[in-house]
Amino acid sequence: MCYKQSIFVLLGMLAGSPLLAQDDGGEPPNPCTVKPIFHCAEVMNDGSYIGHFGYRTSCPESDKPVEDVFVEIGDDNYFTPGPIDRGQPKIFLSGEHVDEFEVEFTAKEVGKAKEFGWTIRKTGIRIDLSKTEDASLDCNKLSY
Repeated sequence: MCYKQSIFVLLGMLAGSPLLAQDDGGEPPNPCTVKPIFHCAEVMNDGSYIGHFGYRTSCPESDKPVEDVFVEIGDDNYFTPGPIDRGQPKIFLSGEHVDEFEVEFTAKEVGKAKEFGWTIRKTGIRIDLSKTEDASLDCNKLSY
């Protein structure tokens, strides 16, 4: 009886050991970084805003070809104020992609602070819409 109990105790101790840790079958984390880009905002007649966003994906140099980065909508890919899913991408291609999609924010959503933001993997941007008078933020004042 003592022999069986010793085996179970030993197995129980080894179960938490890295030697017996099982692979969850998941892919190793992608080493690439994805940074959100704010291009500009359109100020609408009703006081709402349409923000134009893109992203920049960069990867450490390696012998492997650069792969797309997948970041699920949720804790690692979200907008504030909510809802967190505003049609942003989940698959990020390598390189810089400016003005990839648009997000509408009502005046009520942005509130008195007139701010909204997008965060990808803890890297975020916060846009102060009170500065849309600045030609660099107002899409209507941009010159191409």
